[in-house]
Amino acid sequence: MIKITLEEAEKYIKCVDDYYGREAAFYTTFVDDAGWDVVTYYTAKLKQEYLFKEGEGNSWVYVLSNPTIPGLRKIGYTKGTPEIRAKEISKATGVASPFTVDWAFQCFDGENLEYEVHKYLDKYRENTRREFFKIPLEEAKEAILFLGKNYTNKKDLDL
Repeated sequence: MIKITLEEAEKYIKCVDDYYGREAAFYTTFVDDAGWDVVTYYTAKLKQEYLFKEGEGNSWVYVLSNPTIPGLRKIGYTKGTPEIRAKEISKATGVASPFTVDWAFQCFDGENLEYEVHKYLDKYRENTRREFFKIPLEEAKEAILFLGKNYTNKKDLDL
C-alpha cells in the first residue's frame, strides 16, 4: 500500500465510500486537532474517471415499477435503452402488467454502477436474488446519483 498526499488523495475514492468492495491501494495520514493520527484509506479507482470520455455514456441504470407489485421498484442496468429493457421484462409470462420506466441515469460502465447501487441499497432489498427494492423513487434516484457521479463525464448532477 502506498502513502499519498492529501492533495493526491482527492483524485481517488475513499474505501468507506466504495460499495464495490475494492481493496485499499493508498492511504493518507495527518494529525488532528487533538493530536491523534488520522489514517484514511483509498481505492485505486479514480473519481470522475470518465470526465473526459466522449459521449453521454454506454449504458443506463434504471428504476422501473409495475402496478401489480406496488411499493417495489426494479433497479437494473442495460446497454440498450431503459424503455426497450422494460418491454423485454414485461414480456415474461409471469408479468401481469407492463413495467414502466420511472427514471434512468445514463452512464459509463453501468454494470459496475448497478452492482454498487445494489450493495448500497441492500437494506431495501426485497429478495437477495432479485433486483427489487422497497424504496421511494426519490431515494433510489439519490443513491444512483450519489454513486453515479463516478460513472459519468458530467461535473454536476441534479435530481
